[in-house]
Amino acid sequence: MKLRMFATAAVAAIAFSTPALAQSATGSVGVSASQVEVEAFGLEGDGQAYVIDGSVAFKASDAWTVTLQGAGATTSGDLGDDESFSAGAALTYAGADWRVGPAVSYDDLGSEGLWTVSGVAQKYFDTVTLAGAVSYGNIDDIDADIWSVGAEARFFVSDNFRLDAGLAYASADVAGVDVDGWSLGLGGEYQFAGTPWSLTGGYSHAAVDDADLDADTFTIGVRYSFGGDLKARDRSGADLGAGANPFASAF
Repeated sequence: MKLRMFATAAVAAIAFSTPALAQSATGSVGVSASQVEVEAFGLEGDGQAYVIDGSVAFKASDAWTVTLQGAGATTSGDLGDDESFSAGAALTYAGADWRVGPAVSYDDLGSEGLWTVSGVAQKYFDTVTLAGAVSYGNIDDIDADIWSVGAEARFFVSDNFRLDAGLAYASADVAGVDVDGWSLGLGGEYQFAGTPWSLTGGYSHAAVDDADLDADTFTIGVRYSFGGDLKARDRSGADLGAGANPFASAF
């Protein structure tokens, strides 16, 4: 199983190095560490994952927004040692209190590559954001087709303090064999007043019943935001999870 992570520091660096873009862009750069505990067929294992990621959103017009994301990750432990990267892009149309649009991403899984196309949507209330995504992914080398659907609620205790919860379901056809899985997650982020720095944390549980597999992931991290506070970043389109299911890790 591979943790599906989005956003890249390289993409965010473009915003910093291009003055015109930096003035109008919103996004963040972060680093995180995760502890993953897996149980499969009665056997237990654990591992660690370290990620550097970033995202940037900027307006293409008054209503249209471009979002770029990517990540670099390394894992170690009983789950094996591996390095991976991902990159994604989305083009969304925003109304007064909603956002919708297509997205695409590529995940390098080592010897295979996963392409994913998605439809993403967000609905904004005063202190709550409801988000959803439907995705289709393909790994050509192993003849795998993956469908997923997810939903998330983000509650803003304040403009600089967010709590979120998400649920996702995925179904994969791998060389004619059907595999189904689901995941749920809880998380939060707190940005220190008067600074661009924030602390992040989260927990997720993923299960693949067909393989008798369960995985628990605990994550902590530090993030640097630009272009506004956490709520402004959320409403700008920078936190879409562009091009992939933004709420789950599966397969």
